[in-house]
Amino acid sequence: MAGGNLSPRQKMINLMYLIFIAMLALNMSKEVLSAFGLMNERLVESNESAELRNKSFVDNLKLKAEEQPEKYEPLKAKGEALDQLASDFNAYLEELKGKMTATVDNPEEYESMDKGDYLDQNFFKGGKLKPEGEEFKAKIVGFREGVLKLIEGQKGMEDVVKSVKDKFNTDDVKRGAGTVEWLDHNFKGFPLVASLTKMTQLQSDIKTTESEILGNMLQGTLSSEVSMTNYTTLMETSKSAYFNGEQFDGQIVLGRTDASTKPSRVELTLDGRKLSDKQYTIEGGKVKLKVGTGGVGEHKIAGALYFAQDGEEVEVPVNSSFATVANQTQQLFLQIK
Repeated sequence: MAGGNLSPRQKMINLMYLIFIAMLALNMSKEVLSAFGLMNERLVESNESAELRNKSFVDNLKLKAEEQPEKYEPLKAKGEALDQLASDFNAYLEELKGKMTATVDNPEEYESMDKGDYLDQNFFKGGKLKPEGEEFKAKIVGFREGVLKLIEGQKGMEDVVKSVKDKFNTDDVKRGAGTVEWLDHNFKGFPLVASLTKMTQLQSDIKTTESEILGNMLQGTLSSEVSMTNYTTLMETSKSAYFNGEQFDGQIVLGRTDASTKPSRVELTLDGRKLSDKQYTIEGGKVKLKVGTGGVGEHKIAGALYFAQDGEEVEVPVNSSFATVANQTQQLFLQIK
């Protein structure tokens, strides 16, 4: 449409149409900014819940390490090292987000967070990164390499290792026929609210990573506990001695052996008399008795073994017996007598 051929009315219609298109674009931009803000809020809520779960997990590991140090102390040490890496990186990001939101009057008015000046000025200078930008990348790399050092090479951690490398990758990004620096690609020129949401997503990745690793570490320990290599066979009988020609009713059952599972308390009696600490030792997860066989006949061992579990004592009843028989010399003496 040539401008010289338009009537004043048509010109007015065209102008109103242009204004309408501009208003649509403006509203769309505001809707996008609000969407980023709402996404950030949801991520913050999710991160708070994940942090509580991870803290509970680490606290539980500490408790188990007190109860069964041989089994859980190595796991606890790794869990605490991982938690320290996650806490340090998360605190750095939280501080950075605080500086970003300090540049606006109301951090909940997402439609006003449409400028990217703060990160553009603090991370970049020309085509290079400023020290603050280099520090940001170094924090990501430090967390990634620290986590990989803890878990790389461990059985069952292969998927987690790949996930950590992918989520915290800072390699240059392909763009067209060339590449662009990672920080430039992800943060330069973006609205403040978009960069803020990306920071919160990075915090979510930290907490998810910690949760996955802690879960895999515990799963590995539990799998080892229930492995068939930790079982032995036991013979159960209805009585301790049988007559010649009598049918034997013994049953062969499986019993779990674990050198790191030791009772926290032992209370046993032999024929009703309480055993003292000197009459037994705990070796390789077993209670080894050091008592005399007593007179000829059946002797009963009763009581309980107590194991610490989740801050409480679990009682395992003991009800067994053994028989003492006369040796050949004693039998000969009795016959002569």
